[in-house]
Amino acid sequence: MDQYLLSFQKFFGVQIFTLRGFQDSRSLLLAAIVAVISLSFHEFAHAWVALKNGDSTAKMQGRVTINPASHLDVLGFLAFVFAGIGFAKPVPINQNNFNNRKKGIFCVAIAGITANLILAILGAFFYVMFFYLYLKSDGQNEKVYQLFIDFFGLFATMNVSLIFFNLLPIHPLDGFRVFESFANYNNRFVKYMRNYGQYILLGLILISLIVNSVSAMPQYFDVLGTYLKFFGLNLVQLFVSLFGLLFYGQWSFVLWTP
Repeated sequence: MDQYLLSFQKFFGVQIFTLRGFQDSRSLLLAAIVAVISLSFHEFAHAWVALKNGDSTAKMQGRVTINPASHLDVLGFLAFVFAGIGFAKPVPINQNNFNNRKKGIFCVAIAGITANLILAILGAFFYVMFFYLYLKSDGQNEKVYQLFIDFFGLFATMNVSLIFFNLLPIHPLDGFRVFESFANYNNRFVKYMRNYGQYILLGLILISLIVNSVSAMPQYFDVLGTYLKFFGLNLVQLFVSLFGLLFYGQWSFVLWTP
């Protein structure tokens, strides 16, 4: 098995990892499983932290659970599987119920990102661990090890994609809520984003789609894809290198070919 199992592929301008040599159906199945887990934990984290900060709105609507049926949105789920970014049903929050309004907004906003960060770190750890076990197995059970390696590689990278997508300070993403928690209610940027943020976000996605549908267009026009590729690639590589140092005693362990 080649060390470089995963490579970046452009799809609708968003950088995702595809499994080299796999059939599309298998790749999509793995991505679907990752999407169910990642989106469910992201939304559960929002709901649970909101409850801890005094707002029981999400609890009353059955959202303080990791049950995917309570969180998944069909369109957002499919977007995450096929494009590497997506969304679930928004967790209902009543900011007036928070014990401390600004603290509550910040904690709830950062909760989903934190959940995906933990999942990404776990994915990188198990990716390197199963690769290490495979090398120690002298080639036995190669297909089993490859399945786990491919799954956890996707697990790490798709969660990192969620992190950086949600960190954008554009309404209604979590990054905007973080900024909102530190700003005055009448802050010009906050007011502008409340009114136009969703259109800006849609525009970035559409530009990404157009750029990657027309081969002659320069890729740097794809602002969203370039942003996700740069930060996502480097963060996952950092995690993999750290765990490579743990298992192999060297920093040079890599996840993909550039």
